[in-house]
Amino acid sequence: MGKTIRLLGTQLTLLPERALLLPEYDTLVVADWHLGKAAHFRKAGIFMPALPVDKDRARLQSLLDRYRIQTVVFLGDLFHSDLNSEWLVFEQFRVANPSIRFILTRGNHDILPDTLLEKAEVNVVPFYTVAAHIHCTHHPEAHRFPGRLNIAGHVHPGCLIAANGRQSYRLPCFYYREQTLLLPAFGSLTGLFRVPHLEGARIYPIVGNQVLDWKKV
Repeated sequence: MGKTIRLLGTQLTLLPERALLLPEYDTLVVADWHLGKAAHFRKAGIFMPALPVDKDRARLQSLLDRYRIQTVVFLGDLFHSDLNSEWLVFEQFRVANPSIRFILTRGNHDILPDTLLEKAEVNVVPFYTVAAHIHCTHHPEAHRFPGRLNIAGHVHPGCLIAANGRQSYRLPCFYYREQTLLLPAFGSLTGLFRVPHLEGARIYPIVGNQVLDWKKV
């Protein structure tokens, strides 16, 4: 179950699938898929267990099937490395969704040739403007957009939730502070950076199929 919030007068739905829906603009925002990471490590001779690459694709496809989406914005680090076999996963995904516009705000891991992205009909930009008051980037760059909402990735935000019996859980989360909304990393093979619970911060952990408010956990 997603959690709907309002920022700067705009409705945003935080989805447990680790994505953000902007229903007023028929737009889905996804950060840090890091597709190709497992194959990259295997190519370097590092053992990697089988990972649910196809499950990641299915999770994203389920969102496109469930909601009215015209544009998907990838907030950088779509593909983790040089070209490898996992690019076929994205190509198949692209072919299955010919009517949807794909935007990529280039991240530090996006080193694939532009010609390959152009062939897949992915428009690569330094940042993407959803509306006059909403700007999407890979790195947080709120200083570039004063008074406006910056939706960003790169950080892989996570939080530590205390539980009974001296247990605790590290969970991916959405993190909002000072007009910057950080999205959790979409890819299964990504780590977490524990974000600070600073004054004015709003933290939304993903717990199973729910997105909760920090104060309600």
